[in-house]
Amino acid sequence: MRVSRFLKEWRTRLLAAGAALTMAGGAVVLAPGVAQAAPARGLAYVWANSPNSALNVPYTPSTLYSRNSTGGTNTVVRTGTGQYTVRMPGLGLVGGTVHVTAYGSTSHTCGVTYWVPGAGGRLDVHVSCFTRTGARVNTTFDASFVNTATVGGSRIAYVWANQPTSASYTPSTSYQFNSGGSTNTITRQGAGQYRVRVPSIGAAAGHVQVTAYGDVAARCKVVNWYPSGSTEYVNVRCHNAVGRLADNRFTLTYVRSTGILRTTPAAYAWANRPTTAAYNPAAAYAYNSTGSVMRIRRTGTGTYRFVPPNMPLGNGHVQVTAYGSDSAYCKVDYWTPSTGVQIRCFAPSGALVDTYYDVAFQR
Repeated sequence: MRVSRFLKEWRTRLLAAGAALTMAGGAVVLAPGVAQAAPARGLAYVWANSPNSALNVPYTPSTLYSRNSTGGTNTVVRTGTGQYTVRMPGLGLVGGTVHVTAYGSTSHTCGVTYWVPGAGGRLDVHVSCFTRTGARVNTTFDASFVNTATVGGSRIAYVWANQPTSASYTPSTSYQFNSGGSTNTITRQGAGQYRVRVPSIGAAAGHVQVTAYGDVAARCKVVNWYPSGSTEYVNVRCHNAVGRLADNRFTLTYVRSTGILRTTPAAYAWANRPTTAAYNPAAAYAYNSTGSVMRIRRTGTGTYRFVPPNMPLGNGHVQVTAYGSDSAYCKVDYWTPSTGVQIRCFAPSGALVDTYYDVAFQR
């Protein structure tokens, strides 16, 4: 991540508002205790549907696929080729987590570059998008943010894995959460290979989303997850643009029987039969807040449809993460009430490939 370039910009903006800056593992963050303008915990998401918008001119993405729990209107600014800032009013509190999924039929990918409190109490989420070979490219994407402080209730944990070369560490406590009240930790198991330890909420169930972090053409995915006693272990692998394992920062969310933004309506599934024409996903790793049984269909090599009955697919938000130890990756193609959620999965070469994946829908 090219922090130096962004640091000058944000120091100017934040110091003008009377704030101070610190650095944490390559992220630009507000110093603890700095007063901010009307920030709030909550959630937001957008479908950034104008990838070629005019440079540095904000636009309002489709309101059907945009939400902000504070009531503000999210906007998106294209700041360069394949570089965007999602502005989320009222959510400019240090913390939380972000996920990004590229959208469309191409093999392009997107990740979160960083997020930071912006002017007037808003949150600014910076996103970078690339071709499969690592060149910057304008493309459509989905981005979500959630910041919660409520322990107990539905099971959720998230981390920003901010020390990719450390053997074992506690990731930034400002950017992690565990609804069981415990502290998440991370162990590096080799180049680009990590194990996230999530105490207190372990079960042979649930759902995981992973997003690569930084201004780099990396792709991160979940390998597997499993409980040991009350602790959940989640294994992650990160690859560079050509599909080789490479150390990289990432964000990760684990949930069980709730949406990835901890609201309803919501649905998720682990698609674990990549060559099967049609099936119901494993019940322990599937959730529909209406109680309906979901369906997954394979429509061709590397193309799938996730059908969650009674979900409001005329709007809402989707995140997709590939699953497994290989270098395949997945993205959302589109979703409609009549077709469900269309997903495409690719090999590093850009060819469509059958693979496992996790998909989550949120309204």
